[in-house]
Amino acid sequence: MTMPLRDYIVNNFLWKMASVIVAILIWMTIHSNIEGSFSSFKLPETHVSSTLSRSLPVYVISTASDMRAFAITPGEVEVTVRGDDKVLNDLQLTDVQVFVNLLDVKDAKSFRKKVTVHTPPTVAVAKVVPEEVTVERVTTTNSPTRSTNQN
Repeated sequence: MTMPLRDYIVNNFLWKMASVIVAILIWMTIHSNIEGSFSSFKLPETHVSSTLSRSLPVYVISTASDMRAFAITPGEVEVTVRGDDKVLNDLQLTDVQVFVNLLDVKDAKSFRKKVTVHTPPTVAVAKVVPEEVTVERVTTTNSPTRSTNQN
């Protein structure tokens, strides 16, 4: 006993129409709330982003107990940063720190190390030239040379 297709549509027609209307109302409510929540969340206005380049000295980070001396070649790197015009205008040279981390160095005499640049959160590093520097352990002689003058 199968019902004809017409009976599927006509039987309980008012209930079916009420269900469709309620479904449309629920969809409209959810859809308007989703659009409303996203329209209230706006991305910050985009400002003109600029770049700034400076030649900065490379510092060494090591432990206080590490008495070894190191020579960095080159001693300065060209750092290009990107940020909002106003932020870059207020940026001080001391706000950007360039260093090589030698905490994990054992007894190597000469090696290459990646340069790390620390900037304020509103400034991004665009480029560092060169990206690596040569680090050489400097050996010091503890015996001072004396010249005696005898007459």
